[in-house]
Amino acid sequence: MDVVAVAAWAALTARDERCVLYSSAVQGGHSFVRVSDGRNVAFAQLRRGSETSTLSFGLAEALQLPEGQVATLRVESAGGEDVAARTPKCTCRCGVVARVRVDFLERSRPPSAVVRGLQRIAAKLLDGAVVWSGRRSSVSWLNRRDAVKFAEVEWETTGSGCCKLLGTISSSSAVELRFVDDGKPKEVATFQPVDVYVGQIARGLGGIESYARNLLQTILHRLGSEQEAMGTVKTSVGALVSGLPGIGKTALAQAICKSIGVKTVFLNAADIFQTYVGQSEKQLVKIFEGAVLQAPCVLLIDGIEAIAGSRRALADSQSALEISVLGALLSCLEKIKASSHRVFVLGTTTRPGDVDAAVLSNGRLDQIVNIEPPPQIGRLEILRIMTRTWQSDKLEDGFMDQLSESTGGFVGADLLSLCQKALQYCLNEAATTKSEGSLVVCPSHFEHALAVTYPSVLQTHHVSQKQQQPASTSIQRHSGDTSSGAFSEVFGMKDAIETLHVSMIEPLEDCSRFLRFGTTPPKGVLLTGPPGSGKTHLAQAVAEEVRRRGLASFVSVQCSDLLTKIVGDTEKALRELFATARNAAPCVLYIDQIESIAPLRGFDTSTEQTFDRMLSMLLVEMDGFSTNQSKLQQSLASDEARVEFLKQHVVILASTTQKELLDPAILRPGRFDVHIQVDFPGEEARKEIILRALEKVPVDYSADPALDSPESLASHMAKRTSGLSAGDVSAILREAAMASMRDNLEATSVSIKYVLQALDEATGTPSKVSIAAATPLFARRNTGASRDKSNRSGGPRASVRSSQARRRAADARRFGA
Repeated sequence: MDVVAVAAWAALTARDERCVLYSSAVQGGHSFVRVSDGRNVAFAQLRRGSETSTLSFGLAEALQLPEGQVATLRVESAGGEDVAARTPKCTCRCGVVARVRVDFLERSRPPSAVVRGLQRIAAKLLDGAVVWSGRRSSVSWLNRRDAVKFAEVEWETTGSGCCKLLGTISSSSAVELRFVDDGKPKEVATFQPVDVYVGQIARGLGGIESYARNLLQTILHRLGSEQEAMGTVKTSVGALVSGLPGIGKTALAQAICKSIGVKTVFLNAADIFQTYVGQSEKQLVKIFEGAVLQAPCVLLIDGIEAIAGSRRALADSQSALEISVLGALLSCLEKIKASSHRVFVLGTTTRPGDVDAAVLSNGRLDQIVNIEPPPQIGRLEILRIMTRTWQSDKLEDGFMDQLSESTGGFVGADLLSLCQKALQYCLNEAATTKSEGSLVVCPSHFEHALAVTYPSVLQTHHVSQKQQQPASTSIQRHSGDTSSGAFSEVFGMKDAIETLHVSMIEPLEDCSRFLRFGTTPPKGVLLTGPPGSGKTHLAQAVAEEVRRRGLASFVSVQCSDLLTKIVGDTEKALRELFATARNAAPCVLYIDQIESIAPLRGFDTSTEQTFDRMLSMLLVEMDGFSTNQSKLQQSLASDEARVEFLKQHVVILASTTQKELLDPAILRPGRFDVHIQVDFPGEEARKEIILRALEKVPVDYSADPALDSPESLASHMAKRTSGLSAGDVSAILREAAMASMRDNLEATSVSIKYVLQALDEATGTPSKVSIAAATPLFARRNTGASRDKSNRSGGPRASVRSSQARRRAADARRFGA
C-alpha cells in the first residue's frame, strides 16, 4: 500500500470522465488500483505522470473530492500485489455488466414520457463506461449536469485480477433509472378550507363568490386530493370559464392561483401558432411538459377557442394547422388525465359554442363555469372595491346603491371605465379651478361619467339610450309619476302610458307585487296603431324613462337590420340579439315593425322559407325568457327575489301598424301578453302638442285680433286638425316658419298669417277667421292669378292635402274600431 499526495484535479486542462491516477511513483502503466481517501473508495487506472501526482475529473467525482482540494490517498492493487513492482504489461480483464441501476442523487422524477425515452437510450449513452457498485459520477442528459450513483451491479461475466470488481457497460446492458422521489409516498398538498380562499378572493374581486367556490372545489380536488394522489379517484383535468369580454375570467383565474399558492403557467392560445410546420404542436407540448415539471400547477389557457375550435367548422374551412394543434391539445390533456400529475388546466373563452366537444368531455375540461354580468349587489361590491382607496367622504352608501342600480348590464371592465372617467372629470375640474389640496371625487363626477359610459355588451347593437339619452343623467331616485320625466312630452296617451307603467316600468322597480299574487310580469307588450300615431315616440319615451331612473338597459333594433341574403344568418342575428338582451338583463328590447319578422305562416313564397324559419326562431327565443317562479316566490321575504328576477328579466316592446298581419302564435298569452292601441291624438291632446310647439316658435299675433295669444291659436288649430297626427300638427308650424323665411330672411318672428295659411293647406279648408288676411300673402308668393286662385279656392294642392287627411281619419276610425 502506497500513500500518495494528490494535487487539485482542476489543474488538468481537460475534464477526463475516466478514473485515472497520474503518479511518478510507478515506472509504467497499471490497469486498475484501489484508491481511498479514508471516506470513499474508488478504482482507478494507474498511469505514470509528472513529479506532482494528479487525478482525473472522473476519479475526483468518484471520491467526492471538492475542486481545488489537496488530498492524501491510499493506493493499493485490487489483487494485493505491490503497486510499484507491477510490470507495465497488465493482463487483468474487466467484466461485462448485465444489469445496473443508476440513481439520480438530486433530480426528481421527470414526466413519464421523458423517463421512458431515457430508459430506451441509457445503455447506449453509458456504453463503454467502467463502473463498480457504489461508483459516483455525473451525466448531462436533461439539460443540466446531475450527480449519479451506480448500484446493484449484476455481472454477465466477471473480471480477473485487479479488475475483478469492475465491469464495463455495453449497449445491451439493462439500465434502470431511479430518482430521488421514487419509492417515497407522494406528498399530498394541504390546503385550507374553500371558504377561506373565497374570502381572500372576494376582497379583491366583487360579485364572483359562487363562481370562485365552484372552481376552487374542483381545483383543490385535483391538486390536493389524497385519493387522486393514490390513483383511486380520477377527477377532471380542468375546467372552462366562459363569459363576456371584460367580465373578469382571467382575473378570477389568477386570483384563485394566487390565493391557493400554486404556480401558474399562463398561455395565450393565439401565441401557439408558429411559422414552420410542426413547430406549433411542439410548442404546445413543451408548455404542457413545463407545467408538469412545476406541479402542483395551474395551466391557464386564455382564449382557448383559438386552439380548440370545433372540428366540423375547421374541416369546412380546411384549416389543417388548427386541426393538428387540436389533436396535440387532446393528446396532452389525455396524458395528464392518465397520470397522477397535479396539474389543472383552466381555459377561458368568450365563445364556448366554438370549443370542440371532445375538449369538453370525457374527464377533460368537462366543468363549464359561465360568468354572467353581475347583478346590482355584485356591481355594488365591485364599485366599493374600485373606490376603496379614494377616501372620499362624499360617496355615501346611499349614492353607491343608486349608482349600482343605474349600471344595469355593466361588467367589471365597464365599471372600471366608469370609475376612471369619474376620476378624470375630477382631475379636469381641479386643473380648471386650480384648487389646492387633495382630490375628492363627488357624485357629480360619476353622473358626468355615466352619461358617456355604456355597457360593452350592447355596443354591437343599436342602443337607443346612446341617442336618446338626456344631456345630464341623474342617479337620484325618481318617483313613479308619469306626468313628469320622459312621459311629460307625450300627449294624448294617458291610458297607454299607465298600462306601460304597470306592465313594464313598475316590475323593473319592484317585482314583489306580481310575485305576491303568484304570477310574473308580462314578457311582451305590443303597440298597435296607424302610421304616425306616435308608437315609436312612445317607445323612445320608455327608453328615456328606464335610463333616467336607472332601471334597465334599452336595446332598439330595426327588423330590416336582421334580414340578410345568406341562408341562416337571419336566424343567427336574431339569436345573437336575444343573447345580448339576456346578458344585459334587466333589459327592454324594442322591435320596430315586428310584422316584418313575424308574418302569418304559410304565405312565404321563398324557396328557403326564410320568414317561416325566422318566425320559428323568434317564438323559440321568446319562450326562452322563462322565470323560475317557484324559486322567486320562496324568497319573497328577502331581497333575493328581486335580485333573481332582475338577473333574468327581459321584456319585449314591439310596434306594428297592421296587427292582423302578425301570426296568431306570437299574440297568444305568454308572449305578447299586453296589447296597447295607440290612436291619433284627440282635440285636447292636439292643443297640448301645439302649445308645447308654440313655446319654441316665436309667433307674431298682432296681425289677427281674434288669435292674439298662444292659447287661442292652439284652440283654433286643435279644432281644425281632426284626424291629423302629432307629426302633422308639428309640420304646420314648421311650414309656417319656412314660409316666413322665404318671404323675409331678416324676420325675427313668424306672422300668424303664415300659420293660418299652413293650417289651410294641411286641412284643405280655409280659415274663416283670417281668409282676407291670407290672400295678399299668397298673391305675392304665386307668379300668376290662376295659380293664386287655385290655391285660395282649394285647387289641386289643397285637394291632395284634404284627401290625405281624410285617409288618416279613416285609418283612425278603422283602428279605433
